[in-house]
Amino acid sequence: MSIFNLFGYDFDHPKYELIQKELIEKHNFSADEVKFIIGQAEKQQKIIDSMNSPAEFTWTWDKYRKLFIEPKRIKNGKLFIKNNLETLEKAEAQFGVPKEIITAILGVETRYGKIMGSYRVLDALSTLSFDYPRRSNFFSQELISLLLLARENSLDVFELKGSYAGAMGFGQFIPSSYRAYAVDFDDDGSVDLLNSVEDAIGSIANYLFQHGWKSGYPIIWEVDNSFEGYDLTGVINNVRKQVNFDSKTMSPIGVSDFDGLNTKVLLLSYDTNKSTNYFIGSRNFIAITKYNVSHFYAKVVYDLAKEFL
Repeated sequence: MSIFNLFGYDFDHPKYELIQKELIEKHNFSADEVKFIIGQAEKQQKIIDSMNSPAEFTWTWDKYRKLFIEPKRIKNGKLFIKNNLETLEKAEAQFGVPKEIITAILGVETRYGKIMGSYRVLDALSTLSFDYPRRSNFFSQELISLLLLARENSLDVFELKGSYAGAMGFGQFIPSSYRAYAVDFDDDGSVDLLNSVEDAIGSIANYLFQHGWKSGYPIIWEVDNSFEGYDLTGVINNVRKQVNFDSKTMSPIGVSDFDGLNTKVLLLSYDTNKSTNYFIGSRNFIAITKYNVSHFYAKVVYDLAKEFL
C-alpha cells in the first residue's frame, strides 16, 4: 500500500503513522502540522528508478572515472581552489583535510555548486520512505530529520531542492548529516549549506574529520600483488568490511616503513581495459566512503584531488 494515490493521500499507511508518532511524541510537532507538510509531497517514480541503478554500482570503473576525471572539472577545480584559498586553508588547518580533497568532493557532488539537484527534498524522502521498502526505515528517519532541519534553521521545507536521494547543497548533505556535521564556517550566525561556500567547505572537512580523517596520513596505497594467500571472500571492495593489515599478503609499492600494521584497512581492486590494479585503503580512504558508501566514489575523489596538485 502506498501513501500516494490519484485522489490524494492515504494517511493510514503504517509508515506514515510511525513517522507522525515520532514527530509528535519526540519533537513536539502537532498531528495537523505533520499531515499538512507530508500531505504536500508528491511521489516520483523516477526517484525510485534512479535509486535502483546508481552509477557507483552499475558502471564500470573506466566509465565512472571518465565521467569525473575530465578537463573541465579539473580546470574548474583549480579555479575553485584559487578563488576560495583562504577558506580552504582555514579548513585544512582546523580539521586536517587537504584543500584538494574538499574541492574534489565538491567537484564530484555538484560541479562546485553548479548542479545541486532539481528534486524537492520533501518529494524524494517521502517517496523513498513510503515506496522504497528496501531502505524505507533509513529514509523515514531522513524525512523526520528534514522536518527538524527546516524548523531549526527556518528553512522552507517546500522549497528545498536536492538529489533524488534527498541530499542538498554544495556538498550534498542528507538532512541527518546536515544537522550533525554542518558548521557555521563564515561566522554569520547560521549554518547554510545551500548558499554559503564557506559553510560547505568547513562542513565537508568537519564531516571527514568526525569520521576518522587523520591529518598528514596517506589515503591509499597501491600494492604489487593481488593479495595472494588472503581470503578475499566478502572483503574485496566491501567498504563496510575493514580488515587488519597483513604484511605477508599486503605489500604497498614504494613504502619501506609501512605504519598500517596496527590499523584497519580496506582491500580494493579496480578493473581497467588493460589490467586489474590492487590497493589498500587507509583510514582516510575509509572516511571518504562514509560520505558515499562506494569504493568507486572514494577513489575518484582521490584521483580528482591529485589533478589539483
